Parts: sequence; structure tokens; C-alpha cells
Amino acid sequence: MVTSPPGRLILRRLALTDEPDITAAVAEFEAERRSWSYRLHPDIGWPAYVDLVHGWEDGLGLPADFVANADLVADVDGVVVGRCSIRYELNDFLSTLGGHVGYAVRPQFRGRGYATEILRQAVLILRDRGVEHILVTCDDDNVASAKVIQANGGVLESVVPGLADIPKRRYWV
Repeated sequence: MVTSPPGRLILRRLALTDEPDITAAVAEFEAERRSWSYRLHPDIGWPAYVDLVHGWEDGLGLPADFVANADLVADVDGVVVGRCSIRYELNDFLSTLGGHVGYAVRPQFRGRGYATEILRQAVLILRDRGVEHILVTCDDDNVASAKVIQANGGVLESVVPGLADIPKRRYWV
């Protein structure tokens, strides 16, 4: 059963004060053999990394395979409970497998409705930027994520071959 979140979730930009939460989240996801998605750069230090991520929103300092995007944290009462990557445009990979939105919730905060709220807010952000048709994907065996996407109005278009032989579900919101 999904319980109500104890506080109001907000999606916000990465901040200097987030370093302990992000470091913990990366370790939690590595323990599950999953990726938190942030590409930490220990060689440049946390303040420079935060600046780098903020620059990606305007297309600055992007790696060759990236598009302009916002890497946001999901904050509830000052605690980072999850993250969201919002891609304002799609390249070849994103238009097939990655989609406009990627999200994750830290293990200890799952089952509280946070993923559904993260995606709801991400859709609003994209619509404010003029993106009307929003592609969201998930692994075919990720029942929880499929339910989150469907709860946000996602309509299944197709299931396509994915990476590591895991098919991807493609939804349009």
C-alpha cells in the first residue's frame, strides 16, 4: 500500500549542501547494482561539479552524447529522497530508449508515492518548456515504474529491445 509522503516534495537544482545526500544515494544504488545516474567527477570537486550540472541546463559543458538537460533532486523536508533528469530534446538514444525523463527514488523512501510526484512535476516542467509529447521509458520488468508512468497518463506505444537484453517499454505522456 502506498502511504502519503510526510512532507511536500519539490524538484530543485542540485546545491552545494547536497553532497552528503548524493554521496549516500550513489552508494545505496551501487549496493543494488544500479546507477544513481549522476556522473560524479571526484577530480573536479563538489562545487565545480554542481556548476557543471547547472551549466548542462543551458547546454554548456555537455559531453558529446548529452543534450541540454536538468538534473534535479527530489527534496522532502530538506532530505534528498530521489532525483530526476529532464531532457529538453531527444538524440538518437533518448528517442529510442532513454526518453525525456529519468527518475529514481532512494531505497528507504520507496513506496511513498515519491516517484509518481517526481514524474508529475517533470511533466509540468517539460510542458512549460513547450514539450507537448513526452517520452518516458522503463525496463519491461519494472512493474513499479510502469505503474508510475501510467498514473501520470502514460500510454504504452511499444516494447522495444533494450540494453543487456532487457526490453524497454515506451510510453507517451
